[in-house]
Order: sequence, then C-alpha cells, then structure tokens
Amino acid sequence: MRKANRVWLAAVLGGALAVTSAAAAFAGETEASTEPSTEATADFTGSGKVAYVCTGLGDMSFNDSGEVGMNVLRAAGYDVNTIETGEDASTYDQLIQNALEDGCDYMVVSSTYQDNVEAIADQYPDTKFILFDINSDSEVAADNMLYIYFKQNESSYLGGIVAAGLSKTGAIGAVGGVENPVIKDFITGYIDGAQAQNPDIKVSTAWVGDWSNSAKMKELCETQNSAKGVDVFFPIAGGAGTGAFEAANEVGDIWTLGVDSDQYKAFEKDNPDYANVIATSVTKEVGTMLVNVFKNIDDAKWGTLEAMGVKEGAVGIADNDYYEKVVPQDIKDAVKKAEAGIADGSITPKSYFDFASDDEYQSLIDSVNP
Repeated sequence: MRKANRVWLAAVLGGALAVTSAAAAFAGETEASTEPSTEATADFTGSGKVAYVCTGLGDMSFNDSGEVGMNVLRAAGYDVNTIETGEDASTYDQLIQNALEDGCDYMVVSSTYQDNVEAIADQYPDTKFILFDINSDSEVAADNMLYIYFKQNESSYLGGIVAAGLSKTGAIGAVGGVENPVIKDFITGYIDGAQAQNPDIKVSTAWVGDWSNSAKMKELCETQNSAKGVDVFFPIAGGAGTGAFEAANEVGDIWTLGVDSDQYKAFEKDNPDYANVIATSVTKEVGTMLVNVFKNIDDAKWGTLEAMGVKEGAVGIADNDYYEKVVPQDIKDAVKKAEAGIADGSITPKSYFDFASDDEYQSLIDSVNP
C-alpha cells in the first residue's frame, strides 16, 4: 500500500484558522448533538455526513480539540455525528459498524480505532476514512483512507526546552496514558529538547495505563516529586492529565505542561487553579487540521499518509499571554530558535520511530532517570 505524498496536506495547513468554539462537555457514552454550534464559524461551505469517533468528550485535550473542528464543520453545513465510545475496546467494532450502517460519507477516527476501520474499510468503498495521530511507519490499508501522522516529537522537543529551563531541581517528569509508540515519541522528543536546554537534565517517566484515571496521574506525579525531585510535570494522558494539575497545586512551586490543546486557555475561566500551573502546552492542532482537510476535501490524496509537524503549523507549543508572562525570555528565545531550526531542517528532534528497537528507547529512558 501507499504511504507517500505529503505535499497536499502541508499546503492545506498553510493558513491560520480562527476557531471560536469551545469543545462540548463530556456526555458519557452517548452521541453528542449534531446541531450546529452557535459559537463556531466557518469561512467555507460543505455537505455530507461525517462520523467523528472518539473515546469521550470533556478531556479538555485531544478529543475536545477534534470536536472544535467538528463544530466548525457543522457551521459549514456538514451533518456531523460525534460518537463517544468510551474506553471498552470490545465495543468499538459494533459502534463503528452501526455508524457505517446508518450511512456516512466520511468517518474521522484517531489511531485508537485504526485496526477496527482497517478491517472493514474496503467493505464501504463509498465512505472516506480519515485516520489521524497515526504512526509514521503505517501502511495505508485502502484507497479510500487518508492517514495523518503528527510529528509530536517536534512539539514535545519545544516543551522539553521549556520544562528544563523552568526546572530548579534539574529533574522533570513525563507521565503517559497508555504505553504506545505515539506517546513514546512524545517522550523521546521531550527528553531531546530538555537535553538541548540542559545537558545534565534528569527525566522521570511513568504510565497511568489508561486515558481517564486522574487519581492515578496525581499519585504518579506526587511520587515523581517526592522520590525524584521532579518540579515540572508533563502529563500525556488525555483526560487523566488533570491529575497532574491537581498534584502541582497540592505540592506547590511546581509547573506543568499541558498537552494536545492550549490547556491554560481551556481552564483559565472555570478552573484558574489548574490554569495557573500550566506554563505552556505541547499542542497538536487536531481541530484546525481536520477543518483544513475538509476545506480542501476535493483535492485530498486518498490512499496516502501525510506527515505534519512544526513547519506545517500542525504541532507546536501554546504561545499565550500567560506563557509570555511566566516563562523567562532566555527560554522563550531558545524555543524560537529551535522552532526555526526544526522548520528549516537544521534541527531534527529525536523520534521513537527512528529507533531500531524498543531497547534503544529504553536505553534513553534509563540514561536520564533521576
């Protein structure tokens, strides 16, 4: 199968998109409303039925970022059905099958459902499947599929610079949700960026085991602090990430990084205690990317994998007013320099996908463990 042609989506992401919608609140394992959001605007029109499949809204992170994009599609004229599956993988096949049987022109899913949709995509040739957050070495399974790979190692490299720069103890942390290649790629880039800022930095890593257990995240972060001296937390775990913000507030004098969306902005009004410990966020512009795919849907290169990173504006860190206020200028300067270097190719952050084996990744983890 094919896995080339990265030019189309790079061009798609060339312009900035203003999205004013906030993501919907968590609604359990029910379908979200398909009514167009009054808070979302679109500068294009489209038509067709779209099924957006996610584990659950309300994570103030990855899934919600995608829903922001879906709200824009609704405003543009698409009939969008958001399907929240929960985290019981045994239900995924049936829920996806139901959506396809109900009829949809496009199905939008993350890599969580990759195996499920790959197994049946060829049975639905009239449906186009958009899979995002895919591994960089994935082979496209069918000609009615578009794979999107985020270079999360590039954005987490920038986050590592910030974390190492803010750390007073010389020890920072990273806690993943489910142990998989994408999250390991986050951590690999994070360590590389942190070492670029401080060659002697130590990085403690741990795993929650799911995307929702915020209590476990809180416990792991507090342990990283008490046992390893970690004073900057990096939760890469969807909805479980709020546990890191709780831990930072309880421990005190701790910074955290958000992930996937600008989590400072997400919590600024309703939970300032969370917001005020988030120095910046390592972002994946999921919603913006999906909107731009549909803005250019007639030119989509089906049957290909598209790689998107800092250069294309698909990943980065949140440069908001709070970041400008709390992060020292020398760290911000280092981030800007790194952004430029990544964009022009003079800096290539380490990636988990470049390791010959998982043993190489583990060697990296062991080498920086406090």
